Amino acid sequence: MESRKMAKAPAKKVEKKKKRVPVTGFAPMKFQDHTITQKRSGRFQIVTAKGKTVNGAEKTSLLVAAKVLKGSFKKAGTEATTEAPAAN
Repeated sequence: MESRKMAKAPAKKVEKKKKRVPVTGFAPMKFQDHTITQKRSGRFQIVTAKGKTVNGAEKTSLLVAAKVLKGSFKKAGTEATTEAPAAN
């Protein structure tokens, strides 16, 4: 009986994954009824004490109240449009 030696496959080079660094170093803010955290994308997340996420106008008002965002938001359609007076 002959003994055959199998050739070993070349070893693969394994790259080490870089650790993710927080976007801004924002520490979670805990309140009595909700918690504000920052996602990796830079956006903010608000979770109530019951575990539900908060979205929309309520989320914006909570972020402004916590002084995380500045409150100078205007929608495009809310500005009053002035029409030129009709020439007679």
